[in-house]
Amino acid sequence: MNTPLYKALSQLIQENTIRMHMPGHKGKPCFKPFDDIFPYDFTETPQTGNLYEQQGVIRDAELLAAKLYKAHDCHFLTGGSTQGIHAAFGTICSDKGAVLLDRSCHKSVAAACALFDLNPYFVYPDILEPYGFGGKLSIEKTEMQLKTHPEIKAMLIVSPNYYGILQDIPALSKLCHNYNVKLIVDAAHGAHFPAINIKSPIELGADAAVLSAHKTLPAMGQGAYLIMSESVDSKMLRQIESMVCTSSPSYPIMLSLDLARDWLENTNDYKLCAERVKEIRNFINTQTAFTALEPSKDIDLDSCRLTICTAKAGVSGHEICERLDNEFKIVCEMADDRNVVCILTAMDSESDFKRLKTAILDCAKGMKTVKTPDIVTDLPEPKQCISVRKAWFSKNKTISVKDAAGKICARPVTPYPPGIPVVFPGEEITPKHVEFLTKRCYNTVSEVLICTES
Repeated sequence: MNTPLYKALSQLIQENTIRMHMPGHKGKPCFKPFDDIFPYDFTETPQTGNLYEQQGVIRDAELLAAKLYKAHDCHFLTGGSTQGIHAAFGTICSDKGAVLLDRSCHKSVAAACALFDLNPYFVYPDILEPYGFGGKLSIEKTEMQLKTHPEIKAMLIVSPNYYGILQDIPALSKLCHNYNVKLIVDAAHGAHFPAINIKSPIELGADAAVLSAHKTLPAMGQGAYLIMSESVDSKMLRQIESMVCTSSPSYPIMLSLDLARDWLENTNDYKLCAERVKEIRNFINTQTAFTALEPSKDIDLDSCRLTICTAKAGVSGHEICERLDNEFKIVCEMADDRNVVCILTAMDSESDFKRLKTAILDCAKGMKTVKTPDIVTDLPEPKQCISVRKAWFSKNKTISVKDAAGKICARPVTPYPPGIPVVFPGEEITPKHVEFLTKRCYNTVSEVLICTES
């Protein structure tokens, strides 16, 4: 195993050094569930390294991850991809400015706009039928925004998105660089890509990208990688990372990042996972009334992500998701009114796939293809009434979604998962937004915060 952080911490444990430093458990058994974790939970010492000082065995582990993802550099994150998104914006747009956003972006992007007083512009992905979610971004529409708003400093795209769809990073990167704009990729769901022969965003031309190891690799929650090209100031990035996250980063999380990277380099199990996903997609499309999203000439897809459209069978994704949970004890990642999404990884066994296949067949029993219901059309172009920052920190109150038309949004209206803001802070909530949230969306938003001052 080539795991510098793990080896260093293991050696310290074996030396049985008396720990006259944080954390308070001193590496000793105390609570049974944590008896195997506490010994590896250290603080910054000469032997353990310092994350924000770019030194020691942590730095050695980071450089190995950079090599894996073919990036100029890599930073470990213990605050998830959220920390990386905030740090990237804070570094590239340190003196305010404007950003161009894939409207499918995560709610953490709205928080970054509030933190650094950024003015957002948007590109909406084209809607895919019959799924009802966004696919690829239009290069033409993206260029129009870049031409219209020359003050834009950075663009953020989501690739892959929650449903597994990949963007054309090389084309978007070339376009952004033509306008002197940095490209940031939220690749939170793509940490496993080296194992299935998909290039990292940096290889494809992006300037920075976040990868949530905890989402698709065997890493602890909040563990993520921030990878970058030479075009990004690595030292400045590190300073902003420490500003937006704790000064006491978790050693167990960093240790899991070191171990997960080494494991990813030495496993073929993700290729096996991709083969099993391909088989179950084919099964769904040939043996049931459901539709599994598959790659095509217009769609590049994460080969390990399973998105099941239930709309053509006349049933909502929510209903199938609930049945899988209640009747078969299979808990899916998310559902909307048309789809169910399963995150499948190298840790899912053959028996897990068989159980899922059996459950899907049972849920689809007796169902036939019906006319797909109408999709609520794309959301209207946003009307930004006040800045994201002013809206976020203004006085506000909570009201029912049904009564929100005409009001100014104070916080991201974010069904979760997938955590995509339907309305950004500072935007006017329109009747169309209300319709989307009450008839189309994820049934998890009933109230919104609105500004009471402007």
